[in-house]
Amino acid sequence: MQTFLRRLEILNFLKSKHSSVGTEIILQHLIDAGYLDFNEAKQKSQFRLIQRDLAFLLGEESDTGTGEFDNDFGLLVEQGLGKSRHWRLDPYQQLNYDFERMPAFMALALSVTQKHLKQVLPSSTQHELKRIFLNAEAKLQKSEQKLSPIHYQRLSNSVEFFQRGQRLQAPHFDMQILDTIYRAILQGKRVNISYRAQTGTKEYELHPFGVAIMLPKLYLVGKKHEDIRKEKDNNHGFRSFLIHKIEDITLSKQANHVPENFQIKDYLDEGNMDVLLDYSDKTKHTLILVLTALQKNSNLISDLKESPISTSQSLTQIDANTWQLKAEVRRTIQLKNWLLSLGSQAIVLSPEIIRNDLIQALDAIRANYG
Repeated sequence: MQTFLRRLEILNFLKSKHSSVGTEIILQHLIDAGYLDFNEAKQKSQFRLIQRDLAFLLGEESDTGTGEFDNDFGLLVEQGLGKSRHWRLDPYQQLNYDFERMPAFMALALSVTQKHLKQVLPSSTQHELKRIFLNAEAKLQKSEQKLSPIHYQRLSNSVEFFQRGQRLQAPHFDMQILDTIYRAILQGKRVNISYRAQTGTKEYELHPFGVAIMLPKLYLVGKKHEDIRKEKDNNHGFRSFLIHKIEDITLSKQANHVPENFQIKDYLDEGNMDVLLDYSDKTKHTLILVLTALQKNSNLISDLKESPISTSQSLTQIDANTWQLKAEVRRTIQLKNWLLSLGSQAIVLSPEIIRNDLIQALDAIRANYG
């Protein structure tokens, strides 16, 4: 019984820590908590005792070849300096919920979450969500004012993601690859990947910064290790990798170098995932666009007012059927395709370089139908 309580206390102690701790710190905690007697003569034997406890909790090494261990506690071990080892609990394994107190709206939210995020959530999180939802359903079935399964199905069938423009089917990817990326971000580690590029498979050591979901594709945003070492400016050196083209990935023991204040949303808002027409031209251009002869019942102007093409956009009405748009933009494929989609409703007044981008694209299209 004493051994069981000591091991339980080890898990409780690690659960309270936000970072990994060494065996010596765990030993000192057990002494301070009264699970072991303070005795300098017994310190070596006590240290070995805690090592055996941790080895028991860690379990056997899995046969996947990833260096992970099979245990139900989410216990992880990391190599420290020399022969020392550091211990921590996997955050995914620490989820808990009081099912008896779960309100109906939470079960509904989980139903929608499970449906729409199952392709981007870590596998272990998906497992936890499924467990929570099933328990919530069981709890609601016992309630006098329960929601029947048809109510869940009705809401689940009423919410969908949709791609604007021509819909493309989502490419298949290995969920274990995405899991490893998430684990690297959580633990602050690098990853080594084999990536299927146009010129063949390439190997990269990456510092993962985040995952961008751009339907129907997912991207790993990161920096190559050699770029981290030579780039003094944290805003440069980013690369994006299609997750479905990552053929193999391993979690490195080396720490990544990601600034604490980095947020993937800010990175995307700055247009860093846009595809430039000319990568030597990264400057912003002042686009002046005349929108004229608008079709009857056209929503173009109201759409642009509600969803501007940039934060600097201004719209000025010239007459009943004519508007002028002005905005700071970069020369991207996204901008070119959007302008082409407007057809005869739009005339680019300036800059000349964006006018030429459209003329060249139209000439190339006409040449195909000559």
